[in-house]
Amino acid sequence: MAYHVGFYMDQIAGHVTNYRNLRSVAENYPSLKADWHEIFYLKPNGRIERWHKVVPFVPDYFTGILRASVEMRRGLHNYKQYDALFTNASVALFFSRVFRRVPTLLDFDSTPVQIDNMEAYTPGGPDPFPIANFKFWMFRRNLEAATLLQAWSSWAKQSVINDYGIDAAKVVVNPPGIDLDLWKPNGSKPARSEDQPLKILFVGGDFRRKGGPLLLEWFKMLNHSRYELHLVTREPVESGPGIHVYHNMEPNSPELLRLYHTSDLFILPSLGECFGIATIEAMGAGLPVIATDVGGTADIIEPGRNGLIIPSKDVKAIGQAIETILGDDAGRVEMGRQSRILAEERFDLEKNARRTFSYLEQIAAKQVVKRPVAV
Repeated sequence: MAYHVGFYMDQIAGHVTNYRNLRSVAENYPSLKADWHEIFYLKPNGRIERWHKVVPFVPDYFTGILRASVEMRRGLHNYKQYDALFTNASVALFFSRVFRRVPTLLDFDSTPVQIDNMEAYTPGGPDPFPIANFKFWMFRRNLEAATLLQAWSSWAKQSVINDYGIDAAKVVVNPPGIDLDLWKPNGSKPARSEDQPLKILFVGGDFRRKGGPLLLEWFKMLNHSRYELHLVTREPVESGPGIHVYHNMEPNSPELLRLYHTSDLFILPSLGECFGIATIEAMGAGLPVIATDVGGTADIIEPGRNGLIIPSKDVKAIGQAIETILGDDAGRVEMGRQSRILAEERFDLEKNARRTFSYLEQIAAKQVVKRPVAV
């Protein structure tokens, strides 16, 4: 029997990569009939966006939420046809009544409490109490309505238990995965002479939040050419001596893969982060990794084994970590090898996606049993 499942997938940041990866596995999963609903927060020239131009004093945040809510509502129009629902959409908290009627797996990388506690996500300070209280209540109601909660990390799981009072038995940890064959080191890294620079790779669309300016600050203090910075971002960043900037890189694209496979170290010195998919991609490519002690990083990096975890907002710590890893050729190679091993153990797309689908089958089976038998 193939269960009919509706997927409601956020189309922002790392969730786009996760959506594409999950969908690729679902295509070859015979016991699942999947309908995919993409939830956008911006549609150029859409009716809502045109309205926003007429009343520009309305913050972009509110029009984005309105756009995504309309997309979600449209996708849920025929929700009764599904045996189960899967969503990671931020606006899902407005649709808890539907989730009480159809078994739902709610997938999340963080909670509003965690986001509000990270200055990088709330540069203007936390929400006023009435808004924060309303958001807390809405999110908790959604957690209670869902049948099963799938956290990307132990960090996210603990928040729904400790901050929202959800029973731990209702929460599983299952991180997103990567295509290990696609990211596998392919031996394309050219031989390097002693005078050639080592390549440091940074991948982060939101350059400021991902700590890019701090990395640049450290790099510009150097008085040697031992290193090169390779920066992948959607934001305007000025290139310069030893600084290479790449825009419009698509997830899993050959160009992006080539950058990973020809680099020597990956770093993501984020000021705020929930779960760094770029970091696990670097691990799949066999790179040692450096990331800051924010979000679910502790579930990704084992300090001293496949990389280092450093304090956020600390330029000195960035430099020390880079020097530690790149200053030891044998240690760097071994860390890269361990990264690949951990990626295979924890972040195998096929294995983790199938685990998600198995959870959906389990909750869908209970729904099918409840349905009256036609006579």
